[in-house]
Amino acid sequence: MLLRAIALVLLALPAVAQEASVGFGRGEFDRSAPVDVAADNLEVDQATGRAVLQGNVVVAQGELRLSADTVVVDYATDAAGERRIDRLNASGNVLIVAGEDAAEGQEAVYTLGTSEILMTGDVLVTQAGNTLAGDRLAINLASGAGTVTGRVRTTLQP
Repeated sequence: MLLRAIALVLLALPAVAQEASVGFGRGEFDRSAPVDVAADNLEVDQATGRAVLQGNVVVAQGELRLSADTVVVDYATDAAGERRIDRLNASGNVLIVAGEDAAEGQEAVYTLGTSEILMTGDVLVTQAGNTLAGDRLAINLASGAGTVTGRVRTTLQP
């Protein structure tokens, strides 16, 4: 029903710089959950605090699943001097699934500290058979809120 309302609004807007709000996940995301990672290859550079995962990469945190061809893991040092994952930079056939919602695109940056994901490159969001496409998707996993911007297109099931 939300997507139907969005479609009506989109039809009334000019084709320039469209934006649509979309719920993503359930908003009950636990950012303190452990991050599990699987990949065909792993390269670690201790000097830069960076790890590069390549080939069939799957990252899981709670109910969130992120898969991509390549994921670069950037670490930051916290106040206690310990390294923690700061950001995941995914590229190539990126798929993010949270509950029954899914989004796909070419690149995504997941900032763990803020539970925010920015996805770009022919983004397609699928929810209950409805689709919403655009140039970029910004998701806040903690609130479950998302925004699709750019040339926004939608297909709704009757």
